[in-house]
Amino acid sequence: MSESLRVRLAGRDYLLRAGGDPALVQAAAQLVEQKLAAVPTAHSADTRDRQMLAMLNLAGEYLQEKRKRQALESEQGQAEQLVVSLEQLTQDEAMLVARIESALDADLL
Repeated sequence: MSESLRVRLAGRDYLLRAGGDPALVQAAAQLVEQKLAAVPTAHSADTRDRQMLAMLNLAGEYLQEKRKRQALESEQGQAEQLVVSLEQLTQDEAMLVARIESALDADLL
């Protein structure tokens, strides 16, 4: 069930329907406000320009984090392949040891 939630962005109040966690929506609004505040105010920059720059900054940060996550997932996949290879080597080693012991036992008889 979605609930109504009031947030303030760029000096304006917005009434939103939050289908998810209201605290997450509030945190997102605070992040947007921080990004808007971080964009320098120039005499020629109007509010819309500042909003666009703030959104561009957020999108850039999102894409950087997405790339980091993809790199970590790739590394995790490689680590999982190494574990499988190590397990196979361990099995091969055990079989080789068993064959050597069997051959030694046959020679001793």
